[in-house]
Amino acid sequence: MKNVLALFFIDYTKLRSAKYISLIGLFIIGFTILSIIVGQDVNIRGDFTVFWQAGKNYTNGVSLYSQIGGAERYIYPPFAAMCFQLFALFSLHQAAAIFCFCNLLFWVLIIYYTQKIILHLVPQSTHIKQALLIGFILSFRYFLYHIWFIQMNELVLLLSLAAVYNHLLKRDSYAIPLVVVATFIKIIPLFILIWILSKSNYKNYLRTTIYAIICILMPLLIKGRGVHTGIIDLQEYYVTFIQPFKEGRVEPELQNYGLSAALYKVFSYTADGDKYHYIISILPTTTINLIYKSIIALLLLAFAGMLIYSRLKKAPISLFEISFILLFTHLASGITWEYHLVSLIFVISVMAVDYFNSKNKTRAVFYILGFLLFFNLIIGGDTVGYYLYYKSCGYSLLTWLLLLLCIYNIVGYIKQRKAMLN
Repeated sequence: MKNVLALFFIDYTKLRSAKYISLIGLFIIGFTILSIIVGQDVNIRGDFTVFWQAGKNYTNGVSLYSQIGGAERYIYPPFAAMCFQLFALFSLHQAAAIFCFCNLLFWVLIIYYTQKIILHLVPQSTHIKQALLIGFILSFRYFLYHIWFIQMNELVLLLSLAAVYNHLLKRDSYAIPLVVVATFIKIIPLFILIWILSKSNYKNYLRTTIYAIICILMPLLIKGRGVHTGIIDLQEYYVTFIQPFKEGRVEPELQNYGLSAALYKVFSYTADGDKYHYIISILPTTTINLIYKSIIALLLLAFAGMLIYSRLKKAPISLFEISFILLFTHLASGITWEYHLVSLIFVISVMAVDYFNSKNKTRAVFYILGFLLFFNLIIGGDTVGYYLYYKSCGYSLLTWLLLLLCIYNIVGYIKQRKAMLN
């Protein structure tokens, strides 16, 4: 147990006091009750069923990507399905309750790592607890959705933040396996991995290669699956998920907040767009693609600029670059649902810290972004009615907010570097 806590750098000595034991006991009771309630509500077409069925299909040696067992499509790597075998040891409702409980614990650890990273990079910051509270409140909606739908994004975010923190402490022997495993569960931490490697020496490249090979080979070599079936899994994962998006696939569904989906929703015909009247204008597909690629190219250029500048100038790590990466992955992803946006707790906490450390005359931008974040927090079918809520989904207000936050972090990064030079 101590080794596990040490891996995540939790001071286990504090957990011995009566105050902490009582608090932990209350949390465990509350988490258990909520997990049972959520777990019992899961049905065969629920999101968690995809993971549970993937674990069963992996164990049974059948295709992971053919929706065998009645679940919706599975879009995670074979390594994730190998991990999901743990779910298959239990009934659907039992497994859902157990992982819901884990997600509640992950939420606590995500807050913990957000605090540790901020304190490490900006030790002179004031009002850290207030900043974390603001981050907690303004991201609450996305965590609530995530808990209810029992998703994997908290696990991936936790592994990514743990990797970042270990990297900051120069413990890359921990950081690399954490972020590689996160990437092989869900591909979006790839940019965190690239960011760490950009600041690394050959040892981290070697570690990455070794752990990546392990994550590829393990699903092939584990007894019961077989090399032949494992290779087919990799091929099907590429053909059914990676290749379509690589070739320009867009899923302009109402509640998809990826940049490509957002552009197609307002600039091309969709049944939902016609129903809720959020189509701005019909543009040729080539024009929409050009707009999308131009925005992504500019964001990639900003990302590359951060990496190159930090490498050449040996500049200290900035909170803004970490925050930017988390935002960029959501915009670049072909599928971004609301419950994917749990990483906003880190982004908003960083913004709040910047607010408390800024001068009064520069705070107008914080009030604007804060209002938009609060607006997106409260807007929903129960508050404004489903017509207006779906209309806001169609206009992808969250997407444009993510883009504004990206720009805010780019500007913040540039200002910080300039201040260091003066």
